[in-house]
Amino acid sequence: MRRERDVCYRAGKEHVVKTAVAKDTSVRLSCSRCSTSHRVRDVHALKPGMKASCSNCENPFFVVAMPTVSFQSTETASRRAAGETSREDADQEAIRAERAERPDSQSLTAVFHGTGGTLFGIHLVNTLLTFVTLGLYYFWAKVRVRTYLFGQTEFAGDRFAYHGNARELLNGAMKAGLVFGVPYYVLSNAGFFLEPYASTQIAFQIAAWLLLFLFIPVAIIGARRYRLSRTDWHGIHFSFQGKTLDFLKMWLSGYFLTGLTLGLYYPYFSVTKQTFLTTHTYFGSEPFKFSGDGAVLFRPFLKFYLLAVAIAIGTVLSFSPFIELPLENASDPETIATLVIGVIAGLVIGGLIFRLLWLPYSVIEQRYFWEQTSIGSARFRLSITTWPYLKLKLGNLLLVACTLGLAWPWTTIRNIKFITDRLTLVGIDNFDEIVQAYDGAPPIGEGLDGFLDTGFELG
Repeated sequence: MRRERDVCYRAGKEHVVKTAVAKDTSVRLSCSRCSTSHRVRDVHALKPGMKASCSNCENPFFVVAMPTVSFQSTETASRRAAGETSREDADQEAIRAERAERPDSQSLTAVFHGTGGTLFGIHLVNTLLTFVTLGLYYFWAKVRVRTYLFGQTEFAGDRFAYHGNARELLNGAMKAGLVFGVPYYVLSNAGFFLEPYASTQIAFQIAAWLLLFLFIPVAIIGARRYRLSRTDWHGIHFSFQGKTLDFLKMWLSGYFLTGLTLGLYYPYFSVTKQTFLTTHTYFGSEPFKFSGDGAVLFRPFLKFYLLAVAIAIGTVLSFSPFIELPLENASDPETIATLVIGVIAGLVIGGLIFRLLWLPYSVIEQRYFWEQTSIGSARFRLSITTWPYLKLKLGNLLLVACTLGLAWPWTTIRNIKFITDRLTLVGIDNFDEIVQAYDGAPPIGEGLDGFLDTGFELG
């Protein structure tokens, strides 16, 4: 019987090779470039640092580390690959959860050492240089901020490191402009040049918005892949192995069902997205796991949903006098001004109420997402509650408003410290046994993310 386990190699700088280990200790290597198979007679002869090259394409690779993981039968591996959950898998998951809950289990908490004053100095220099260079320094400014924030975050005695490059971000933004910006601009403005009919203009605008909607999931996956590949802790890189097409299908179906159910499908959709993003994220060769269920979040979401609908109806009824003005006075400037004021006031009040109602649910959702995330036998814990989170957000809002935006560095530090002070990892395994599996990623996804402003910023 043939047994398998993964042995990780780095080919050149960015290629990973996986092997299948036989019971007789022989090993076959598959080149990541040409897929040529090579055999090593004794797997135990492989040592970290050994170098070799493919006999067919001369692609270089070398041994990074040898993992200490248990062997699995081919039958078990194929069953798991097919998505079948065995009783043994369920038992192992229960054991991991029990280990994380034990009082004597080891737990670690992240520590953030950054200060608002230091970040303000970086931000001030970045702003001046960006202004002087007419915006070109923006990419170097982004790298400086991320490098500082990651470098000030410590976990288990080691700090994170960000290895992004400003030229990569610049090239990615240029490619994003060509791939997305040009088609979007053409569709947005083509209707005004071809035919002066309103229906034609509306059709082109709808096409432009559909293009925007389709590129948002592409940007999310591309940005996540790039940022994780440029981040490491303890000398081990993170990576993202999810496929963009799979996420795009899930994204479209999720939004369709959410719209079809008037928003009631949202908790299931959010859990599905989180499952995809988490389970395709790796730390070295170790994948993160996510065991969330949308049904758990549906009950608190339903309370928020019903309350929001009731308040929305009440807001509309409150401003009904503005809506029921006589139609014969529709051209009167005073009537128009009254309608505009009523609509604006209703939107502002409705938006503020919705945001306040959303805060408690967002706290529940964040806490649930973290607590359903694990790596190895270790599980995350996030001890946040609504009132401290509300005070944080209101305090940040007042700081930004009173300083006309100058307090951005301090609010960023407050956001990061709020999470790191409350986030713990319980049931720690020996991270030294996790194998380095570096995954180089093209920077175009990062450019799309910045172009679309999808919100994937630290803090």
